[in-house]
Amino acid sequence: MRAEDLRARVERRGDATVVRLAGRLDVDNSPALRAAVLACLAAEPSVIVLDVAGLRHDDDVALTVLPALAQHAAAWPGSALTLAAAPPSLASALDRMAVARLMRMYPTADAALAGAAATEATERVRATLPPMLDATAAARHLVGRACTRWGFDRLRDIAELVVTELVSNVLRHAGTDMEVTVAHDRRLLHVSVRDRGQGVPRLGGRPSRPAPRLGRTGRENGRPDPDEGPREDGRGLLVVSALTRAWGCIPVPDGKVVWATVAN
Repeated sequence: MRAEDLRARVERRGDATVVRLAGRLDVDNSPALRAAVLACLAAEPSVIVLDVAGLRHDDDVALTVLPALAQHAAAWPGSALTLAAAPPSLASALDRMAVARLMRMYPTADAALAGAAATEATERVRATLPPMLDATAAARHLVGRACTRWGFDRLRDIAELVVTELVSNVLRHAGTDMEVTVAHDRRLLHVSVRDRGQGVPRLGGRPSRPAPRLGRTGRENGRPDPDEGPREDGRGLLVVSALTRAWGCIPVPDGKVVWATVAN
């Protein structure tokens, strides 16, 4: 992001993230804004609040990055993206572009955080799992309970199979601790698994770069043999692709997040 044109200050507020924007947004630096927000999404906050009080623009075309980011945020880990403190000229432009249909708008960042906090308790569950063979069963249990609690019983079998494949991929290729997250909105169930492996998964194949693998000696304490892979599946991301509305992978500094969205 070009510092002389646009600045972004990222603040963590518990499980939420506030991005305070200042300066001029144009078509040249809008890709940098997109990259900055996607980097925040990789941490899977409950909400990302874009505080645009100091944002200026000359062309409405540059603002198209905002609804595009909202759609991206809604698609993968269940993180909401909201706007706060838009000055009158920017608010008018966003109204012309019907951005409010995709993003909630609040008068202040604190109001946006309060709105997110009111719904967070029932919309997201997380668990950190070690790279053991029973991690797939633990992940299925987490997803199954979430589906029952949220009224997504019709999706339970599919969601459990999806999370099994995502966790199995970690066991097979990364062999690290993982964080499993399940979230929902009105019609979509979001499942993601974050690990510390560096390989990027591909459909029908191994990661594009070698990832750390567990040693054979780990078998004695319940860790999987890297040559055998998990015993429960093997169908991989082809199954995830076939069963979900969308899926993807976002590299993060300490690994990657693989996510999938299932429609109710």
